[in-house]
Amino acid sequence: MKLDGRSMYQQAHDAILAYVEENRNKIDSLPSELEFSKMLGVSRNTVREAIRILEREGVLYSRHGVGTFIIPSKRELSTCISTLESATKIIKDHGYEPGTLSVKTEICTADERIGKYLDIPEGAPVFYIERVRTADGEPVALVRDYIPSQPDIEKEYKTGHTESLLEFLSDKYNISVSHVVCEIKAEISNEELEKSLHLDKPSALLVLEQIHYDSRGQAAFYSDSYFLSEKFHFNVIRKKI
Repeated sequence: MKLDGRSMYQQAHDAILAYVEENRNKIDSLPSELEFSKMLGVSRNTVREAIRILEREGVLYSRHGVGTFIIPSKRELSTCISTLESATKIIKDHGYEPGTLSVKTEICTADERIGKYLDIPEGAPVFYIERVRTADGEPVALVRDYIPSQPDIEKEYKTGHTESLLEFLSDKYNISVSHVVCEIKAEISNEELEKSLHLDKPSALLVLEQIHYDSRGQAAFYSDSYFLSEKFHFNVIRKKI
């Protein structure tokens, strides 16, 4: 297919969108910018701009050095990153049934990194939880939580926890999270994460490293959360000051 010289960006946009709709159930990623450039008879800059527009429209998402991917047309798990919500609530709010697979728990000791985040001495006891969160039974995130040890916390968690860790800590230990300091990173899954999330190939992940604080400003727990970027979408409202 070739384009004429009128409204190149829009023509490229429409042609790529048509390609996506035609191949949505056949492929996950798109041809490279160079390949599209040859297919459409336009410059790579034109293709790049068309893809940017499609990203803004929620049709595609790109990962630097990895490729450009098609966002599934089903309901997406999307939330504003500035709002403190559990994964359980996000999943429920989008009409899915939240669940948990492969729960691992243990009482361990804080290493230097975890001790720093939780403001506790290195070697202090920590309750560790590793969970694969699901939406309608399908894995969407791997969450690793580190909580300063509380009386009988592992026993209480195993016998009476809800899907939401926030609810468990509030109900059992009167620990209420008031705010979170969050750092967001992008990673490509390794073999360990692929096994946990039931992936058959390397996939793009959004990693949230979060320190959860209570109303007194004390660290309640720390978590590393690995979200499948094709399933979870985080947004933020930015205001001019």
